[in-house]
Amino acid sequence: MFMTEENQITGLSHESKHTDEEKNLVGNLSKAFNSSTLPLPLKLQNFARHVRRQDVARMIAKYEIFKLSLPVNGSIVECGVFAGGGLMSWLHFSSILEPYNHTRKIVGFDTFSGFTALDSKDCDHGSSEHLHEGGFKTNDSIVDEIQHLVSLHDKNRPLRHIPKVELVPGDACKTIPSYVESHPHLLISLLYLDFDIYQPTKTALEKLYPRVVKGGIIAFDELNCPEFPGETTALLETLDLTQVKLCRFPFDPYISYFVK
Repeated sequence: MFMTEENQITGLSHESKHTDEEKNLVGNLSKAFNSSTLPLPLKLQNFARHVRRQDVARMIAKYEIFKLSLPVNGSIVECGVFAGGGLMSWLHFSSILEPYNHTRKIVGFDTFSGFTALDSKDCDHGSSEHLHEGGFKTNDSIVDEIQHLVSLHDKNRPLRHIPKVELVPGDACKTIPSYVESHPHLLISLLYLDFDIYQPTKTALEKLYPRVVKGGIIAFDELNCPEFPGETTALLETLDLTQVKLCRFPFDPYISYFVK
């Protein structure tokens, strides 16, 4: 995320959906975290003290999606890694629930430099303040940061000598076709689409959806979302919605999915 002075404090991706009180909550929780006299390891172990219910709800939604994909053979492909929270969630879920499944890789596609492929199908009607070049950029060292964290978590994972997570930086409209071509063995059990915008989402659906096995999960983060209409447009242009049952969770407003 490219941080403005305001959302450096809030960390919210949909500013307009939140009251001033909700926006202030993130900053207040951050201050409470920093001012706590507990040792840092203890604060991290008790992370639920310092995150919003919305953040917990999103993690639960991803856990439920992962459980749906658990009996299905294939890898997890996340399109839109951002700061790595989702990527690390998949890593934890797999390490906990299927510690010896070394064939389920977790592959993350992202520019890691924010939006670079905005289309008129995003901007003509989209209302998000992040719809600009570089939108959702975090920082210049985010790839190294995530890879370092993966290496730390690997030390606490069974079969740690077999790599589990792979980051694919760059324009997904180019990296996805190249990756599919160079990985003819790739099967996908869970395709998580969080690019937010039209062109990379459409590329992902065209190139990665055929690799999703029957019973696999295709999940979205911004469908039916006026802030980011491009994601819905890409879906409508690619798949026949009369042939899928698009589901959601009652506790999270954004995440939706269907079973192939």
